[in-house]
Order: sequence, then C-alpha cells, then structure tokens
Amino acid sequence: MLRLAGLVLLVAVTAHAASPRCQQPATPPQRVVSLTPAITETLFAIEAGPQVAGVSDYCVDPPEAMKLPRLGTTMAPNYQGIARATPGLILAEEGMHVRAPELRALAPTCLLPWTTLDDVLGGMRELGRLTGHAAAADDLADLLGARLSAKPPATAPRVLLVLASEDATVDDVWFIQRNSIQGSALGAAGGRNAVDEDVTGFPRMNRQRLLKIAPDIVILLLPKPDPGAAQKLLAAWKQLPTLPAVRANRIAVIDAPEAFVSGPRILTLMDRLSAELRRFAATP
Repeated sequence: MLRLAGLVLLVAVTAHAASPRCQQPATPPQRVVSLTPAITETLFAIEAGPQVAGVSDYCVDPPEAMKLPRLGTTMAPNYQGIARATPGLILAEEGMHVRAPELRALAPTCLLPWTTLDDVLGGMRELGRLTGHAAAADDLADLLGARLSAKPPATAPRVLLVLASEDATVDDVWFIQRNSIQGSALGAAGGRNAVDEDVTGFPRMNRQRLLKIAPDIVILLLPKPDPGAAQKLLAAWKQLPTLPAVRANRIAVIDAPEAFVSGPRILTLMDRLSAELRRFAATP
C-alpha cells in the first residue's frame, strides 16, 4: 500500500510548485539519473536508455530500467547512491516535495513540469534536447499529441476515473482530473470527465461530492492485477445504489499500471479506456 500511495502522490501533486530553473549541462551527459518513472520511460522511448545510470524506486518499466540502481525518489533521494552514480544530469518532475537544493549540490538538475498534456509533450521535447535525442523525442511528442488531443462529443458519457487500491473506500476517492494527461487520455477515448473543472489541489472527493457529481460510468484503475481487490472494490461501490453508474451497472475495474505513470504508455491507457467505453455503449 505504501508503494501505491507514493504513485498516487506522484500523479496528484506534481503541479503544486512553481517551476524551478533547469540547470542544463553544456553538452549531452553520458550519465543521467531519473527520479520519476515517467521520465525514465520517456528516456528509454527516445533511445536515451544507455545514458541512464540510475532510476527511481518506483520504476517498473521498461525491463532494462529494472536492472539499474534504485536511487530513491524526488521526495526521498538516496544521496549517497546518486553521488556514486556520478551523473552529469539529474532529472525529475517538479513538485512541492522535490529536494531541489540537495540534488543540485550533487549534479546539474532539471525539474520538468509534467502534469497536463502540454506539460508532458514539452517535457519530452526538452528531454530529447538535453540528452542529444531531439529527433526521436519530437517524433514521440508528435505521436502522443496527435492521438491525445481529440475531444469527446458533447453527448459522450460522464466518466469518473478512480485511482484505486484494495483498501480504497467510497468515502475518500482519488480521481483523475480533467487537466492531466490521463484526463486527456479519457477525452481522446471518447469520455467526458465527470469532474468538469480543472483541479489544482489534491484530486480527491468524499461520498457526498461523489453522489452530487453522479457519474454515468465509473472505471476503477488498479496498479496491478488483483482479482481479490477488484471484487472488494465492486462490492463497496455497489453499496451506492442511487449512483447512476451503479444503477445502470456501468462500473468496471481494470488493472492499468500505465494510469499511474504519465509516460509513453499513456496511449495504452487511452486504448483500454476506449475499449471499456465501447463495451458499455454496446450493453443495453
């Protein structure tokens, strides 16, 4: 549960701080430390993987990254481990809990905005420029931008995406906000976000607000396959018979680790959400 809490926090709070200055090395570094999973996955996707000398404790993809030293997180860096890795550049998402002064004392550090679709696309292009892989980064950003910029029709169902865990309750719901890259994935998949406003604080709600929002569809996202957790979650949500999604039996649980990391795998999330929405549309 601690690992999930950390992942949810990464999804939820990275937009809370003003953007610190990016310290840029004069030439592309041969050794890079990445302290957030989305940046790690992006580095490997733009062919900068051989330059990565260490990664975040939360990294689970790609397999090559799993073989590298785990050097803590932006909130709790392993300073000694980072120093041993001798990076020419430290990369992370910006956020209120980032230990920026301490990281900058070890190596040039670049903290990138990484919340909205525009943030992520810009961050990908910046990673390409910093590491000497600008063309590959531009291609990746162009692909994501083209696929994730589509908007749902005005008549699309109102969908609540929930970041879930086995002990989650309907009294404390962590949701995907509209102004996040995951929110863009939902829109491109053909669903309107049930929370029809930009959220800058923690994306969470209590039971009262949930009942007021009254989503047409609820999709509960798990960070890994867990049939027991899925059954428990469905049972908890079905205790809300007045909720339109429950009344119409339009509630689903899917294992979607890509929802918890705002990297290139976000296209997988879009495709899976699209499939779920088509399934619900085909069900009377």
